[in-house]
Amino acid sequence: MPELLTSAGAATFILLFARIGGLVLIAPIFSSKSVPMKLRTAVLLVFSLVLVPVARAHAQVAPVLTPLTMLSETIIGFGLGLGSAIVIAGASAAGDMMSVQMGLAGASVLDPMTNIQVPVLGQLMTAFATLLLFSSGGHLVMLNGLGDSLAVLPVGSVPDLGAGMLAMSRLGGQVLMFGVMFSAPVMAATMLTNVSLAILTRAAPQLQIITVAFPLQIMAGLFTMAAALSLVSVWFTGWATYHDGMLQRILGPMLASVR
Repeated sequence: MPELLTSAGAATFILLFARIGGLVLIAPIFSSKSVPMKLRTAVLLVFSLVLVPVARAHAQVAPVLTPLTMLSETIIGFGLGLGSAIVIAGASAAGDMMSVQMGLAGASVLDPMTNIQVPVLGQLMTAFATLLLFSSGGHLVMLNGLGDSLAVLPVGSVPDLGAGMLAMSRLGGQVLMFGVMFSAPVMAATMLTNVSLAILTRAAPQLQIITVAFPLQIMAGLFTMAAALSLVSVWFTGWATYHDGMLQRILGPMLASVR
């Protein structure tokens, strides 16, 4: 592309590379350690080259390559991928909560995305949520948000980074919210099972209910989780609306002061 040989074109490409890099840094799958660095670099280069004409069309002035603009583009890209990352982290938290409630917290496996030991149900929920995210077109929603951000926040602009980072930090509670929401049926089922067993043990202590309490707790939790996965799938059908609202909450404060 001839325009890349100009100073403005080269600056646009580098800044766009930083914005997409911030997105890839946190977006599901792309941020996984199991994805080779060469593949991630190739994705960054391809998308940067493809979106350079779009970025140039929306830029009101020629972008200037400075440390501040590089930092701004990286933070903007980070915010674009935060919405999907919060959902996946919430699903992982839900799996951890269910593991504790069912007594399976000690059953851990190696998470290939983070290379750390996590409860097996946490790994299951992470994989399930990632599969739902991409099967429902979540990757296309993220790319669409990236394209729209070029019109709202042109490449090279310096938004209110403090307000944007404050908005991102406030969204950390969403992880716990999703964790409780996804795991609520299992938590309720295990609690009812424990209460029922406690009442039965109190009423008839000679039955020795404690010997079967642990298997019953696991069985009730697993059956409830299997039934609740369909409800989680239904929620993901409206994930695009949630993602758009999340971008408004992140990028909205940044737009208060753009220069």
